[in-house]
Amino acid sequence: MPNKVKIARFCLLVAGWLKIATGALFAFILVAGAVVVGGNSERSGLLGSALLGGLGVVLAVAFAAVGAIDIAAAVGVKRGAGWGRVLGIVLGALLVPLVPVGTVLGLFVVSGLLGADAREWFSGDRGRF
Repeated sequence: MPNKVKIARFCLLVAGWLKIATGALFAFILVAGAVVVGGNSERSGLLGSALLGGLGVVLAVAFAAVGAIDIAAAVGVKRGAGWGRVLGIVLGALLVPLVPVGTVLGLFVVSGLLGADAREWFSGDRGRF
């Protein structure tokens, strides 16, 4: 695997795990907030505590799903699958507006998957499914 493709794959893995960690953090903060708000006897009937906890779960699941897609793209890139390259380019382009970390990761992903080395890597018959 060419170095630029390795770097792009590594950046996809980092972005995926960062998204999963962000989802876990959202879940913890919002569910803990719901417990604190709902734990008070006067406020236990409030709809806000249920919405706060529900929002945490929804955000956690959404971030974990997008993180899993990033990791799946990294697996496709490692295998040399064309779908991994296309998915990686799309995900890298979506990372670019997320200043500052996403911009750096996204630019490494896009530049690594669009170069001549990447064309050579993805032209083989490795792991197509």
